[in-house]
Amino acid sequence: MIIKTPKLYISGKDTIKQAGQYIKEYSRKPLIIGSEKSLDAAYEGLKKSLEANGIASDNTDVFKGFPSENKFKFYLDRIDETGADAIIALGGGRVLDTAKAVADLADIPVITVPTIAATCAAWAGLTIQYDDEGSFVKARPLKKSPELVIADTRIIFSAPSRYLFAGVVDTFAKYYEIRPTVEHYKNSLNLDIAFYSSRLAYEKLKKNVFKAIKDAENGIFEQHAKDVVDAIIYLAGFAGSFQSEDGYISFAHPFYHISARFPNTRHKLHGEKVAYGILAQLFLEKKELSEITDVVNTFDEYKNAFTLSDIGFDRENTDELKDLAYQAKTEFNNIIWNEDEIVNAILDADSLVKRVVTPA
Repeated sequence: MIIKTPKLYISGKDTIKQAGQYIKEYSRKPLIIGSEKSLDAAYEGLKKSLEANGIASDNTDVFKGFPSENKFKFYLDRIDETGADAIIALGGGRVLDTAKAVADLADIPVITVPTIAATCAAWAGLTIQYDDEGSFVKARPLKKSPELVIADTRIIFSAPSRYLFAGVVDTFAKYYEIRPTVEHYKNSLNLDIAFYSSRLAYEKLKKNVFKAIKDAENGIFEQHAKDVVDAIIYLAGFAGSFQSEDGYISFAHPFYHISARFPNTRHKLHGEKVAYGILAQLFLEKKELSEITDVVNTFDEYKNAFTLSDIGFDRENTDELKDLAYQAKTEFNNIIWNEDEIVNAILDADSLVKRVVTPA
């Protein structure tokens, strides 16, 4: 069993103001990278805290693009030029995954500061690698998780709710993906830990998301917000921390990864495409239609019940769907269904969403 977790995870309102006192244990001269929106949201608070703790804050870069080999090389060169002793990453999955891979290659610490809660990328000990255009290349295992994760609930809940809803459904996916795997592999402690962690995350989100959003509208970023952020980043990340040779028997994330190779789908977030993959997976598992319908209704609450057209596919273009199924089956060894079954499940999910969800 390989377990990869951060050394320290901190969450709560205005944690960015205390960031420096934790970061000083790892760095005095960091490279700070973030998207333009992420830097707008978090840099000033981070800068004050860094400077108050004797840490340089002037080596920054506005991130654009994808976690690609060229992007990794760009930041490795930047580290060599500036003598940076760590990376601080502010943002969502693309920024955080890039920083983690670069830090892994440079053998320096990485500190992640998620400004949205759309995935558990701030925690995970791997990077999803793309090419420069945004097509999925591979999941890139890293030697370890980030040293430190700083999740500020005020910053995260100030972002558009679309990102939060995508993160909610991406966290739900951990439960739906691990469940059939636990049923298949008996007596696996790491899978049991992952399953119960994912189920706890699911329950925490169902209970707290809309309460936290209502609180945030009133300027409150306390326990409900913390429970939501912790479920998406900590619990979902924790569920993925227990690694073994037993891969998940699932289709949700493979659907996301392969769909990213189709440019017409790139307007959708990670979790939004994973949501569709979950529905297709439930058809592949031959779950009762009533159960799948309940899942569609749940996803609709979080504005994540999508049709194929919403994702960017044409259901009449069966060649494209067959290509997606072929690539998924070829590249993910733990997909136990054949290509025809995959195509049919994708179409069945589309038909069900059209029946259940009334267009606005």
